Amino acid sequence: MQLSSALASGALLSATALAANSTSSVPSSCSIKSGASVTAQADLDKYAGCQTLVGDLTISGQSLTGSAALANVQEIDGSLSVNNATKLQSFSADKLSKISGSLEMKYLTLLESASFGSLQEVDSIEFLTLPAISSISTNLKTVNQLLVSDTNLESIDGFNNLEEVSVFNVNNNKGLTQINSQLQSVSDALQIGYNGNDADIKFDSLVWANNITVSNVSSVSFNKLQSVNASLGFIENSIESLNISRLGSVGGTLSIVGNDDLTEVLFTNLTEIGGALLIANNTDLVQIEGFKNLKTVGSALNVIGNFSDLDLSSLKSVKGGCDVETKSSNYTCDGLKKLQKNNGIQGDAFVCKNGATSTSIKLSSTSGASTASGSSSSGSSGSSSATATSSSSSKSKAAAAGQVVPASSFMGAVAAVAVALL
Repeated sequence: MQLSSALASGALLSATALAANSTSSVPSSCSIKSGASVTAQADLDKYAGCQTLVGDLTISGQSLTGSAALANVQEIDGSLSVNNATKLQSFSADKLSKISGSLEMKYLTLLESASFGSLQEVDSIEFLTLPAISSISTNLKTVNQLLVSDTNLESIDGFNNLEEVSVFNVNNNKGLTQINSQLQSVSDALQIGYNGNDADIKFDSLVWANNITVSNVSSVSFNKLQSVNASLGFIENSIESLNISRLGSVGGTLSIVGNDDLTEVLFTNLTEIGGALLIANNTDLVQIEGFKNLKTVGSALNVIGNFSDLDLSSLKSVKGGCDVETKSSNYTCDGLKKLQKNNGIQGDAFVCKNGATSTSIKLSSTSGASTASGSSSSGSSGSSSATATSSSSSKSKAAAAGQVVPASSFMGAVAAVAVALL
């Protein structure tokens, strides 16, 4: 026992000594003073003999023109920032494999390329306002947060092999038309929006995410997506089909809004939505049959459009109000009226309209009494207090294409999206 204790103590002392020697082995010339900034290639050359840099390396200034390179450095125990070097055209750090902090490249108006060929691990990446850049090469395997915004990138292949992130935000990159990611989980937010007009995105390895928002894409694929902890939104896309058939639950709000070309939605395995279900202003969505197994909606049910069929045959509980409105006269409100009569819709308002008739019920928040407008012709249906509109109300973008959506309903829907996706 005494021998074992002695060996353990010796091992601990040796480990402590090695750690101390490791820290002290970094020469002072490889330690960056707080607040120091590199403004010329000659300053970068001073670090050529360093395998590891300790501290935050900031590169900026008008003196950096043409190409700049950080040679030989393999690790930065801190962050690397290249900012506001507005005459820099290319940057490379191809031996660099790890950055313990962040990698930032921002406001580099002439930068055409950046190369981090050996980089595998970094805590966060922010590439922002790089209007001339066409390529960025990396070998990334681990990153916590990724933001790529306002660049001229045509590809983000260097990030496609990531499997787990906290944030994946790629937006406003007008040359980017394809994303084919191997992500399996996103613990905070996945946001794709307003890149190339015909952007085709695939996240076919993604199993779960906390939040997902997709905007301005022409096609989207989530073949393995099973659950979304908070909100899921598809806003203003040109997609024709939305097939998320393995998704079983959404913890927050599910929003499908402003997708003018959408003709098909398939959420055939979805049984539970913790927040609201919001489907609005999808001009060509006539048949809504992809929610046959949906049983519960934890907040409001809002479906507004031109649909003639809305299949919610398994729906048992809506814990908020209900506003279902269509211009089609073929849709019947019978199923929803039966659900409301059986207290399946628990909110303080019930509105169901088609092109010919409407039913509206407003429940008092104090007495519990209700008044019903009953069924009326479409000409008088606007008298419902829950759905009153005015001629001065603004119209949605789809209204110009022939779909007139009540302003009160649609603006309420938009507000719900905004709140849910914050």
